[in-house]
Amino acid sequence: MPVPDSKPFVSISVITPKPERFDEFMELQLAQHHRVRGQVQGLRGGRLFRALDGRSVVLVTAFETAEDAQRFGQDPRFTEHIARIQPLLESAVPGRYETAYEVGTV
Repeated sequence: MPVPDSKPFVSISVITPKPERFDEFMELQLAQHHRVRGQVQGLRGGRLFRALDGRSVVLVTAFETAEDAQRFGQDPRFTEHIARIQPLLESAVPGRYETAYEVGTV
């Protein structure tokens, strides 16, 4: 249940799969989404944005708290997924953020 008036803890990753592995990466990412949807404690939601040039994605995930994000970061469902996709990647640059402001619905 959301904590009233709390700002979410947000993880944003810019991920660049190897060009010849992009479709495979997307399939694994979608399978992971279906595998954990509705089962991650403290997860507010997420978005996966695909670059129009087809080279990279931006994954935005919002958690209720930093502790929720940290707990999921150690969850075997997450660590095993990372092990599966790692060989497909050129780079992955994760970052952790808090909301400065919001306008509209994304």
